[in-house]
Amino acid sequence: MMTNMSKMKHILKRAAAGALALAMCAGLTGCYSEDKAWAAKMGEDTMPIGGYIYYLSSAYSQGSALVENGQEVLKNTIEGQNASQWIQDKALEQLKSFYFVQQKFDEMGLALDEEDQENITNASNSMWSYYKTAFEAVGVAQSSFTRAYAEYNIKLQKVMQAMYGEGGERALTEDEMHDYYTENYIYYNYFYVPFSTTDEEGQSKTMEEDEQAQVKEALREHVKSISSGDETLEQASAAYVAEGSSKPTLGEASAINKNNLSEQFSEALTGLKDGESAMVDMSSGAYVLQKMNIETDYQALINDETRKEGLIAEMKGEEFTEYVKEQSASVNLDLNEKAIGSVKLSLVAETLGKNGTSSASSQEEESSSSESSSSESSSSESSEASSEESSEESSEA
Repeated sequence: MMTNMSKMKHILKRAAAGALALAMCAGLTGCYSEDKAWAAKMGEDTMPIGGYIYYLSSAYSQGSALVENGQEVLKNTIEGQNASQWIQDKALEQLKSFYFVQQKFDEMGLALDEEDQENITNASNSMWSYYKTAFEAVGVAQSSFTRAYAEYNIKLQKVMQAMYGEGGERALTEDEMHDYYTENYIYYNYFYVPFSTTDEEGQSKTMEEDEQAQVKEALREHVKSISSGDETLEQASAAYVAEGSSKPTLGEASAINKNNLSEQFSEALTGLKDGESAMVDMSSGAYVLQKMNIETDYQALINDETRKEGLIAEMKGEEFTEYVKEQSASVNLDLNEKAIGSVKLSLVAETLGKNGTSSASSQEEESSSSESSSSESSSSESSEASSEESSEESSEA
């Protein structure tokens, strides 16, 4: 059986000589013609056929994740519907979403600034570097991908922030943001001590059980001292350097959604008062935690526009996704049925893989939902960075 890469090479060999974009279009939609160069129009705005093919490919990969691994996607049903029709419907749905967002963006008087344009370019180049071969094989030029993926997502973010931000038609009040954040997040700091030492040759050696017991006993004393206010977490970490045989790693105070805390961290932090400390014993080391005042971090978040936007996205991302989906359904487009009908879904299947899989490529999820562009909650970013250091121990946290 040919691998996906072999199939892709086979497709390319069959394509007519000449410009790659023309060759790919010919391989996917038949002989090239201007009549098939575009997929949809709204007013003076035109979506190239490559944009639709991208949405079709995205929908195909989403669908493949819903088909049992090993079974051919196009020979199956997805959510009770013929797979081919389901995929085509999803692609059209996304095409309409693009134009609804475009329309809403213009209605709200929004504009793309220099930073937005740079973000669009960077997002496109980043994703294209991974998926260039597959996309070109199904007839998607980078210019079409940039429009359908990167530009769409940036405009989606700006529309959502304008709607739910200050003065927006669905603006969140500060009380709503405050209550959500203080109820759902926990603010803490930590330092971590591994149950290992490094010898003179730089080799790591796991401590014996009695050595680990001594480390934990020393840390318990620091926990008491921190909780009583006799020393700060930073002072405790520095003091341990002098008294311990392994070097601690001091974290940075940050907040994390309580749902994202490990069971051990959750149990340790939940019962603490602000300023109190606890030790968490992990298999490869121990954490000394200190609970911080969440109100302090909330005020920092409110004064940081990026973090504030991230919180809005976290709170209203799902609601906004549903809103876009509902509103997009009534969008009237001038569809180029001839071009859309000529796109060969079978070639998409050959290029991306005929069989279903439970781990479909993430490119589709990133392009076709607002969460992909609006889930950059700075509150969760900072918390994940702190509790997940850069070792196996941090993954436990």
